[in-house]
Amino acid sequence: MIPVVLGGRSQVLDLGRKARFHTKAQRIALAVQHGGCYAEGCERPSAWCEAHHLTPWSEGGDTTVEDGALLCRRHHTLAHHPHYDMTHLPGGKVAFTKRE
Repeated sequence: MIPVVLGGRSQVLDLGRKARFHTKAQRIALAVQHGGCYAEGCERPSAWCEAHHLTPWSEGGDTTVEDGALLCRRHHTLAHHPHYDMTHLPGGKVAFTKRE
């Protein structure tokens, strides 16, 4: 964590509603925090992941590290799939279940 905090010029990590897509600095911060895909049991590294709004952008979600997560392509697809629910787990990860 120290090299990330001290290793360069400061970057804005909270863009609010100013921009829809996460920046490179935000993706790096998410990678440091989560280490890879945020889905429970997934081992995909952060380099294989896409930034996702935990509160959907269309529902007023902000482009922040606090409201963001890295999801691999499979889990990011499920997060937006109408037949799946994404559940926030107590440990901070998310899980996906098929709707009946």
